[in-house]
Amino acid sequence: MVSSSVGFKKKRLIVALAAVGGMALSSSAWALPSFARQTGWSCAACHTSYPQLTPMGRMFKLLGFTTTNLQRQQKLEAKFGNSVGLLISRVSQFSIFLQASATNVGGGQAVFGPGGSNAGASPNNNVQFPQQVSLFYSGEVTPHIGAFMHITYSGGGSGTGNGGFTFDDSSIVWTHPWKLGTNNLLVTGVDVNNTPTAMDLWNTTPDWQAPFFSSDYSSWGHVPQPFIESSAGAGYPLAGLGIYGADIFGPNRANWLYADADVYTNGQGIQTNPVGGFAAFNAGPNGRLSGAAPYVRLAYQHDWGDWNWEVGAYGMWSSVYDGSVNNPDGTQSNYSSGPIDTFDDYDLDTQLQWLDINDNNNVTVRAAWVNEQQQFGAGSVTSPNYSSGHLNFFNVNATYWYHDHYGIQGGYRNVWGSANSGLYGTTYTNSGSPDTSNEWIEASYLPWWNTRFSLRYVVYNKFNGVGTASSNKLGYGASAYNTLELLAWISY
Repeated sequence: MVSSSVGFKKKRLIVALAAVGGMALSSSAWALPSFARQTGWSCAACHTSYPQLTPMGRMFKLLGFTTTNLQRQQKLEAKFGNSVGLLISRVSQFSIFLQASATNVGGGQAVFGPGGSNAGASPNNNVQFPQQVSLFYSGEVTPHIGAFMHITYSGGGSGTGNGGFTFDDSSIVWTHPWKLGTNNLLVTGVDVNNTPTAMDLWNTTPDWQAPFFSSDYSSWGHVPQPFIESSAGAGYPLAGLGIYGADIFGPNRANWLYADADVYTNGQGIQTNPVGGFAAFNAGPNGRLSGAAPYVRLAYQHDWGDWNWEVGAYGMWSSVYDGSVNNPDGTQSNYSSGPIDTFDDYDLDTQLQWLDINDNNNVTVRAAWVNEQQQFGAGSVTSPNYSSGHLNFFNVNATYWYHDHYGIQGGYRNVWGSANSGLYGTTYTNSGSPDTSNEWIEASYLPWWNTRFSLRYVVYNKFNGVGTASSNKLGYGASAYNTLELLAWISY
């Protein structure tokens, strides 16, 4: 029989350890309501705004979403030879998350070419209501097991046709804190997930980076990106098993040393590989993984006063069937044989955060650079002209929230690498250049803890190798891809 008082004391200890790891409380902002219901904390204890984490939020995630300050609702005893104790949470673990958007592209959807426009798109001013609706089951399952299960209904766009239900980024975690001394806490965990970087604690990795939400009709969806970037949010069907650990040590436990190692294999079904914008351009490798894809992450964080700073790196090594072997009718559907292409991704990233818990103001600055090394197998779509290549993605951005209600953020994104007509297509240039850069700025308003409205404007300096209209086969300059997005989030 499990004692409810002992369980409650243990939870109070974990809450205290989390608080020592870094308290960041303020009065508003929002995140998944199921977490707030489970812990009894303000959403701003863990978030500056969703999905940006504070040190408290990072500790909550490290502990596998299991921390609670609520007593158990029930302790049921059944006598069938042995006494069995069952602990059931009295709070709902379900949350609903709705997103809507309205999008204006400078030159309209025609700038993406005859085959590049999104399915069902209007010439311009496309409205999605809803763009997507997500159902989360998130929180404690047992005292050491937590879940972040995410199912999304998408309304279409980005070539998805009429939309449908998919498993979005999700994870199930077993975790355990180990108190090694007055100033040393070790947290270890085992997780299964379907998205590389899903378990990461900072907003510099692909699954959690800014800008945090984009319309399906924006220009950015047509820009090539490294494999690990394209697989974020379960954009590519993967299933992973991993272990992680965080050593939190030193005076006031101000130093965090974090390590994560996962190995991924193919998830359910056969799906077009999105790497490099393949889905948008309908060109290049589109097969499944050939063998396992390992992922390794290392990061260090230091806290002092109202500040915390992180620096880290990760790597992922993926081999993908090219899928370029033709069927007798000329179609390409042989997704698990033929040439193999490799995509090796390496990252350096950093994040600096300031939290003013007295006036509920905060600033977060983030930067990340991903370098991808590419090798193409003999007989692949690209091998007649290219045996290797590279692709880089640099993302630097900053966010400021005033009294947790008014926010402004902006940044710079740059994609550059080897031109490859077989990999990226020739819609815009004959060379298939991936080179793209833009600046963006976004203003946000949170009238309530669970509601957010944002207006974002993106200015392109270069788009898939296009600078001026004369450099674009379609006759548009880079400014034709400038995008204005009105975005709305609401959750319960």
